[in-house]
Amino acid sequence: MKFAKEEFGRLKEKIKERFANRKKMTPFSLIFYIGVVAVILVLIGGLVHQSLAYRSFTVISSIEKTDNVALNYQVMGDGLLRYSKDGVSYSEKLDETIWNQSFEMASARTVTCGDYLAIGDIGSNQIRIFNQDGQVGSVTTSYPIVDVAVASQGVVAAVMSEGTSNYIYLYSSSGEELVAIKTNVSQMGYPLDFALSEDGEKLVVSYLNINEGLTATNLVFYSFGEAGANEVDHIMGSYANDSIIPKVEFLNNNTIAAYAEESFALYSMNYYPELIRETDFGREIKSLFASDKYLGFVFRNNTETDETGEESTDGKYHMEVYTTSGRLYMERDFDFEYETVTNTNQEIIMYNDSECVIYTFSGKEKFRYTFNEPIIKLLPKNTMDEYILITSSAIQEIRLK
Repeated sequence: MKFAKEEFGRLKEKIKERFANRKKMTPFSLIFYIGVVAVILVLIGGLVHQSLAYRSFTVISSIEKTDNVALNYQVMGDGLLRYSKDGVSYSEKLDETIWNQSFEMASARTVTCGDYLAIGDIGSNQIRIFNQDGQVGSVTTSYPIVDVAVASQGVVAAVMSEGTSNYIYLYSSSGEELVAIKTNVSQMGYPLDFALSEDGEKLVVSYLNINEGLTATNLVFYSFGEAGANEVDHIMGSYANDSIIPKVEFLNNNTIAAYAEESFALYSMNYYPELIRETDFGREIKSLFASDKYLGFVFRNNTETDETGEESTDGKYHMEVYTTSGRLYMERDFDFEYETVTNTNQEIIMYNDSECVIYTFSGKEKFRYTFNEPIIKLLPKNTMDEYILITSSAIQEIRLK
């Protein structure tokens, strides 16, 4: 930080000298120096913000929590979603409901991307599609739904299964069928997980295969844009894995992460899929989280006994953060007993039923607090340092201070 300020001071003096001799200064030089100053100011602002450590918060708005304990909460756009198997509502101000929609689902699964929300009834045949204005489309599928995903413009993907056959369908935001693919369990395997790219044109599916008692996973990459138009079933390529891959996700529109019990792999998909890097930790992953620039993992540390018989360790948990190229970016040990870990593009949020700790991706502790009543959810808003805090008695918008 001191270095950045000193550099900025020296640059400012140089610019003063230039302006003192502005008759000799060309328009290009003026634009160049103004641009350099702007960039340095942005960098200094980012460094100042990352160095801040907050110890309290201000309540921006608050309402009493009177809803059912079975209700779920999720931030979408600038507002808050409340949903259950009986319906969904959306509010931009906590005390004002913009819209609500009733339905009946046995097992509702909600996914969001950008300003769109899709709710699928897992094991049944219903999908509802929403944006910030309310419901924009609905689908009644031909087969029971295994999983759903949504893209930033409202394209919805659904994996379905019936008997020995699996199906991948894509729908527009209004519910119109766009693509339909059928696969067979004996040929491709059973779909464990799948992920849809932000633009809705790429899909990756993790298929589980069991052969003579041995399990393996096949990652299959699809393109529904121009790249895959002439490929059989839109398949751009596949990768076989000896380990089971229960989770895949797009970190950004062209980068996919595939997670196993003790390892992860990164793939790029600008056109055909390519393996970027594989990393084997040699120990079980306890938790994971990811943004469009970083992916992180938490492990339990092995404790050792010292001469006095006491257990000693640098911390109960070990956290590692990697870039989307697979390079180790940060690692640190910590003792905080968390129950939930989530993140934004700037920070890692951990909390249990009464305490919260927030770290930056560089590993600095940004916020630590013990609340007076049980935490149900702590949801980051799209505004820096602002969150939705849901406790047993209230729903609050808070800002760190």
